[in-house]
Amino acid sequence: MINVCKLLIVNLVGTLCFWVLLSYPSAAQVKWPKAQLLPSFPSPAQVQDLIILRQNSPYTAAEMYLFASLKGIVNRTKPRIFSYEGDAFAEGPYTWLQSLGLNWTEPKDKWALILKYRKEISGLIVYDPAQVHTINLATMLAKTKGALIVSPLLLSKLTSAPYNLPVLLDLQGKYRSKLDVYQSLYDDYWPNLDHRLIIGLNPNAHKAALREYASALGVAVIWLDPKVEGESELLNKFLSSMSPGSSFMGWWPQEAPGVERASKYGIATIASDWCSNLTVHSGTPRKVDVKPIPPKPELTNKIYVAFILSDGDNLQFTEHLMRKLWNNPDRGDVPIGWTISPAMLDAMPGALNYYWKTSTINDNLISGPSGYGYTYPNTWVDEKLLKNFVSKTEDYNKRAGLRVITVWNTIVGGINANVGKIYASEATSLLGLTAQNTGGGLTVYNNSLPGMALSCNYCTNVTAMKNHIASASAGWDKTSPRFIIIQAQPWTNVSPTSFKNVADSLNGDYIVVRPDHLFQLIREAKGLKIDPR
Repeated sequence: MINVCKLLIVNLVGTLCFWVLLSYPSAAQVKWPKAQLLPSFPSPAQVQDLIILRQNSPYTAAEMYLFASLKGIVNRTKPRIFSYEGDAFAEGPYTWLQSLGLNWTEPKDKWALILKYRKEISGLIVYDPAQVHTINLATMLAKTKGALIVSPLLLSKLTSAPYNLPVLLDLQGKYRSKLDVYQSLYDDYWPNLDHRLIIGLNPNAHKAALREYASALGVAVIWLDPKVEGESELLNKFLSSMSPGSSFMGWWPQEAPGVERASKYGIATIASDWCSNLTVHSGTPRKVDVKPIPPKPELTNKIYVAFILSDGDNLQFTEHLMRKLWNNPDRGDVPIGWTISPAMLDAMPGALNYYWKTSTINDNLISGPSGYGYTYPNTWVDEKLLKNFVSKTEDYNKRAGLRVITVWNTIVGGINANVGKIYASEATSLLGLTAQNTGGGLTVYNNSLPGMALSCNYCTNVTAMKNHIASASAGWDKTSPRFIIIQAQPWTNVSPTSFKNVADSLNGDYIVVRPDHLFQLIREAKGLKIDPR
């Protein structure tokens, strides 16, 4: 009888343990292999908790920091929270959930999620409103402490029933200045952090967005200006101690000084500050079904025009505005080069596959500047590091199906001859490069890789595109082909409809082609191998 009772108890305990295990997500891990640019998160739950976050008031700001950190802590083991933080440039709250084949529920009160995931939260880190850069320090610490980032405004609510969360660390009054915060981060924490990545976030502006991703990873989060004394020197210490091939995510206080400073240390910037769901996107399936390049048009004595939509190096563009423009009813009517980041293979593989799957024959995905990250290749001082950057870009581009790169050396710079030769030798599958020195013509690097300067490097409207095409066409005598590339920026309402209106205005002397086709035609005209692979 005793043995039977023991057996029943053992079976009962085993059954209870089984159901307990089923009630919690498996303790999956973020994976970051050595050769991979960015980490992969576990697969997202099929049903996401969808919350809406808005930047309206100081109290709302406090909630955004809080729920960004909740997402980071919860989504580390299994992405289960998806947020919408969109503005006029955004894609809509349900768009990516639908596109990725995910379902969702919307809690009436997002605070209910803190109770839902209470057992996964260890406590609170209180930041100092008098020294807002402690928010970045708290963001870095959230992962290791399993803690939420909390404003003093919310402290009494979260430490009381029903939440009853303990304060693990109170940063109030501990730091005298912004520089004091980041010096402490460098001295006390940086030696034990992963040196493959730093994230730049403005604590006053980036209340949520990429902060969820940073909270999940526990990497260094800074906001240092290379043009400010003291900050510049400390920034150099961070950058100089990073691992070869490292990346800077988020953004900079100013674009050119930040990108240039990182470039000097052989570090590319993966712009991403307003990405809002990378913990979910990074867990989507990594299989990308690339479509082959369709046959190019015949080379004749015409003016060939290629359109490029800029800013796809920025992951937030591919997550938000590009996805919105992708729904434009005129997409597919004329050839367009859509710039994207090769880093999407790690950060947004499901989104990359969605763009390929739904692309038309006139949608040409190409690499944004200047490869797997935004950098000024002319500024790199270590040739070996630059070769490694281009070689890594080649690997990612081949797997992402990208055959053209828009290379930026500042907003108006051309490509140095030695840099062009490195692209030619290390990225042998490329069809061509574009350069920012407007009207600078064609250069063939290493007798194998054409680099074509844009005829407009950042057109803002239809009129500007028409004018630059007319200017680039001047003097054409119809006895040989001519090649024109127009790059437009998307933030002033340039859309597929804009490109269609420009194309419709051109007469029979012009043929609008995809960027990859334009470079194949250039190759044919110059006696180069049309497909170098």
